[in-house]
Amino acid sequence: MKKIPLLILTLILIASCNTKQTSSELKELTEKLTEKDNRISELQTQIESLEKENKKFENTQTSDYYRFVQTSDSEINVAEKLKSGERKLIDKKDFKDTLDISDNFFVYKHTSEITQTAESEFESVLRDFDQVKSEYGDDFFVRVMTFYNGQSLPLETENSKTDIHILIQPTELGYENKTFVISDFYDVDIKSLEKNENSVELTFEHGKFPRKRELIIIKPELVKFGNK
Repeated sequence: MKKIPLLILTLILIASCNTKQTSSELKELTEKLTEKDNRISELQTQIESLEKENKKFENTQTSDYYRFVQTSDSEINVAEKLKSGERKLIDKKDFKDTLDISDNFFVYKHTSEITQTAESEFESVLRDFDQVKSEYGDDFFVRVMTFYNGQSLPLETENSKTDIHILIQPTELGYENKTFVISDFYDVDIKSLEKNENSVELTFEHGKFPRKRELIIIKPELVKFGNK
């Protein structure tokens, strides 16, 4: 009979030890979770702060460069972005142009519109276009244009190469236009396009050290390098 109270006392002691151990482990886990929660909260605060700074920076860049910020003294009619294929009419004006003052006295009435386009078939032409000159010969018209041809030279400075395009357009009906390309030069500068007797002469410079000057003789039946 004496063994029973001893057994009960032993069980009580074991249970007490287990309870103390469990309570200690629970407290330790709670402290770790609290520490992790605090760390997560700190990280979230840092992320929100960085996002605000980044947004403020983006807005500043946009307003400084594109200037699409409406103010009391600003006038904006250009869309900052258009959807693919979208066109937007941004201004228009009516005109009356007198084109003939003879017996016909023709007045051309028309409305000119300024339209913003998302995509233009001339975008690449406008981007690469550099110079243009025009001149009339005896019975033909010459237009000379220079374009960057997309090729480059192994230089650290401006290194785009240039092609010279020539259009010869007869002033009389029944004759076809003719087009030519002169390739490829560095740093082209058209100096002159002038009529000379029965031809039109194109003079341009190119190169760097030293600059060189070239002559092109242009006729409907002849286009060649001349001697300068």
